Amino acid sequence: MKKLLVLSIIFFFVILSATNSYPKAEKTGKAEKNIYTDSKFGFQITGLKNWKVKTQKEPSLVRVIMTQKNYKVSSIPGASRYTTTVPSILVLADTTSLSLKQVEKCLLQDGKLLQNKADFIIKLDLIPNSEHLAIHDVIIDSVPAIDNTIKQPYKKTGEDIRERDPIYGSSVIIQDFLAGHVILFKKGKNIYVVQFSCEREFYYPTNSEFQKIIGSWKFTE
Repeated sequence: MKKLLVLSIIFFFVILSATNSYPKAEKTGKAEKNIYTDSKFGFQITGLKNWKVKTQKEPSLVRVIMTQKNYKVSSIPGASRYTTTVPSILVLADTTSLSLKQVEKCLLQDGKLLQNKADFIIKLDLIPNSEHLAIHDVIIDSVPAIDNTIKQPYKKTGEDIRERDPIYGSSVIIQDFLAGHVILFKKGKNIYVVQFSCEREFYYPTNSEFQKIIGSWKFTE
């Protein structure tokens, strides 16, 4: 009995030691007081007080995700729980020898030169089936950038709580769209892609917050 107890204790500590020997996954950067700093890709961006800043685990195309804390929901009765998307900002970064225009063509048109295009598209969920509204040249901390304003129409079946027909039910077809920006810029070999998206209904007030956040971008190298 004593031998069994001793062996159990030894086994427990061996397992504990083995578990602790694995290094913790590195984070993509540091988030302190809503300021995200990425030493690998040399930039810093500051979220507003009502936005949550969350780092990712390496390796990751997505460097940081910001989500609005006090977001509103749709005014359509019964529709919000089916259609409301939390306003979010995604910052992606990678290295590439392609030009800014070539990357834009690959991500937003039919270009095929970007080898990990599929990885980008999976993360940039606003792009598939989207429609361009406008394209502007902008400046991000003295670096030329391309700002694509886009929308992504959707059609979903929801429940209208105003209707409680026991025979025909209360389902309704909801048609609307998500709206936002995909901004691309390049410094050296680093390519940066920033996506902002939210429900169409809240685009204008939320977009003003996004502009403040993207305006805080600073290169640290």
